[in-house]
Amino acid sequence: MSKDKLNWGIIGAGSIARVFCNALQFSRTGRLAAIASQTPGKADLLGDLFGCATRYDSYNDLLADNEIDVVYISTIHAAHTQVVVAAAQAGKHILVEKPIGMNAEQAETMINAANKNDVFLMEAFMYRCHPQINRLIDLIASGTIGEVLMVRSAFSFNLPFDPKSWLFDKALGGGGILNVGCYPTSMTRLIAGSAAGKPFLNPIEVKASGKIGATGVDLYAVGALKFENGLVAEIVAGMGCHVPSSTVIYGSEGILSLEDPWLPSTPCRTAEIALPIETVFPPSYIFIQRPDGSRPTRIEIEADRDLFSYEADTVAKCLDARQASAMSWDDTLGNIRVLDSWLAEVGVT
Repeated sequence: MSKDKLNWGIIGAGSIARVFCNALQFSRTGRLAAIASQTPGKADLLGDLFGCATRYDSYNDLLADNEIDVVYISTIHAAHTQVVVAAAQAGKHILVEKPIGMNAEQAETMINAANKNDVFLMEAFMYRCHPQINRLIDLIASGTIGEVLMVRSAFSFNLPFDPKSWLFDKALGGGGILNVGCYPTSMTRLIAGSAAGKPFLNPIEVKASGKIGATGVDLYAVGALKFENGLVAEIVAGMGCHVPSSTVIYGSEGILSLEDPWLPSTPCRTAEIALPIETVFPPSYIFIQRPDGSRPTRIEIEADRDLFSYEADTVAKCLDARQASAMSWDDTLGNIRVLDSWLAEVGVT
């Protein structure tokens, strides 16, 4: 196999793996090289769709493939620790889906394994790799809306109850907070840090309330965060109540809002087929509203790749450092510790 690009191995062949494989077609630094699934037939389906001939029915067999440089782990987070540790011991660089694990203890185990085996590890918060985030940080740091006072951020959907789905299984990490609450948590910590001239800030106080379902998972929840710089935030997560995705930042001199905070510029999220290489990627937008009620200013952020292509290219750019500024190890640990606190506040143990 050619080494002009990183050879990616995909571990797990579900819907998010399809999205990532689609995006690899537009990556400047990586290519799809192998797929592994422990579910019979799933690796073949994904391999056929994207023309990948190397397929495994064992994760360990893929990790033993000397041609693979980096693995994308797309299994449910309850399975992450074992696979990440095995990948690190096999000398593979690692991109692992969010949340990195079930709790902070598991996150520490995975980070320690990467550090001990001298491999790259990043938690796959893809939105952090898009140009939209760099522009947002610049706007905050330059004082575009003055002092940042408050943030409201949400990611929630309404999923019909299915007792057979892992999303409703507490032992497998089901519930809204772990699955989508990690996004607004990470965003507010990023914004609080940007306002203070730091990569991120961890809250000094976490309060929350939520609805627990019959299987013991959180169906929807609201968290309130307080930071040392005085900024406060409301974060919303759920899979039993649809709240439109949003991030709104309130400052002393205006309001910043993101039209699409989590999935900008990605037709891959809805594509059930391999997208043609000529695909045009839509721009994303940041809006600025002034207190005088004037018409909002719209800032357009162009994209020349898919959102998940940016993520793959971020991995390649940061391999030598073994972690990425888009989601450093300390950032990951801070984020999952907030999730632990949020879960405890709403009564999920």
